[in-house]
Amino acid sequence: MNSRLTRKLYSLLGEFKTFSHFSVDRLSTRDATNMPFMIWPNGSPCLIGNLYMQSLLSRKGRGKQGLSRKGQKGGSMGEYASKLSQLLRKCYRDSLDPITLQDGKFTDYIDEIRKETSSFNPAVTKKSETSVVATGKVWLDFLGFVGRLYGIPNFVSPEGSIRAREEKYVAASRNGRNIYRTYLTHHSFGESHREHRRNPITKEQIQQLKAAIRKDKSPAFVKVRRACMIELFSDTGGRRTEVANLKVDDVLRALEMEHPVLRLDTLKQAEGAERYVPVFSTALKKLKQYIEVERRKIMRTVYKGVKDHGYFFVSATTGRPLTSGAISNEINHLRKVAGIESQVCAHMFRHAFITNLFIRFIKRHQLTNEDDFRRALLDSQTFLAEVISWTGHLTSQSAEYYINLAFRDLAGYTETVSSVHLVMAMDKYFSEENELLALLEEGMPVTEYIQRLKVLQKMANKDFEIARQRESSLTRT
Repeated sequence: MNSRLTRKLYSLLGEFKTFSHFSVDRLSTRDATNMPFMIWPNGSPCLIGNLYMQSLLSRKGRGKQGLSRKGQKGGSMGEYASKLSQLLRKCYRDSLDPITLQDGKFTDYIDEIRKETSSFNPAVTKKSETSVVATGKVWLDFLGFVGRLYGIPNFVSPEGSIRAREEKYVAASRNGRNIYRTYLTHHSFGESHREHRRNPITKEQIQQLKAAIRKDKSPAFVKVRRACMIELFSDTGGRRTEVANLKVDDVLRALEMEHPVLRLDTLKQAEGAERYVPVFSTALKKLKQYIEVERRKIMRTVYKGVKDHGYFFVSATTGRPLTSGAISNEINHLRKVAGIESQVCAHMFRHAFITNLFIRFIKRHQLTNEDDFRRALLDSQTFLAEVISWTGHLTSQSAEYYINLAFRDLAGYTETVSSVHLVMAMDKYFSEENELLALLEEGMPVTEYIQRLKVLQKMANKDFEIARQRESSLTRT
């Protein structure tokens, strides 16, 4: 019985098509690849859950093709399935059909997930208040669907069995126009509160993580793999799954380019969306070594006789592609080894990457306040297009968030070079040089230090020249 209450309640269907419509004696289907398939804890299919999942296929997401289903967890639809699973599990435990759920029981369920403790530290709660509310909103959305399916449109309403109310908010589009949207809320969610957003990771924290790689007692393969993770998160601003989806061929193609750019899948947009992010030669050198030495050895040893899947990050024990969850665990492990008590996670690298782009734009145009910056953004579509092309997504709301972060971090920030590309290349060089000095202090032979420093300087000079050419090209256009 215990396994029934803990088993995962959804799986991804892989390549799959579902019914769309029937017209002129012809059946039409629609793509439903990677759509979650819901089950009850006893393993039987959950009809109502799967009908809800199918309804989400028509829901608009950030891309033109609806909610994302990308990645090993099913993207945005996978998040819906994960949150819905928590409600289905409780309904199964209490022998309740979702249509029979009452407001008091819904409130009890919200209180349950609010009080759940972390499996790693029973002294802290498993979910933040933001996560509790986000889960509850999915439950309300699902129950509203259930009510409509049973012909009870007011099942979720101020006077319904589930006493939820609709609230409106205003969101600004990229062209500056206001978009009016609504969402369901419930009294058990408590008072409205500002959503907590992670801060960007600091340069000091990145250096601490790198030092943790060196002092941790892990195999050489794992150390090199972790170093590559830090490089990619720092230099590309990629999301976890985007970095997990990186292929060996993507790196090899970048190595052949005069002005290297790295292809990344772009999540939270249309299926198949991708972007190309400029990458430094110093970083590519590390990625190339990992491919040709550490990764090749693992694949030949533990993946022998099986066709190479081509993913860049692989497991040290199985050779299979590393999941986004495993990457998060790696960063968290390094945080603990480094003794960093504050939060550090993969997505904080992305915040730092985008914030630094905004900081450099501010310094480049000698802007002194946030209003000047907003006006400059309206007059500089080239900059916004560049940021979006590198990050894969930037709404007006998130732009506002990074404007605030950039001015907050600007105090004491000195900049004498106008080129965004060149500043990033210089920051990269000094970061690598500091890491070499740390290795020297930790016992690296002087001859090896000198040799690696010369290689670093050669690669950095190449990056500087590429940055100058990029800046010159942008100036001409």
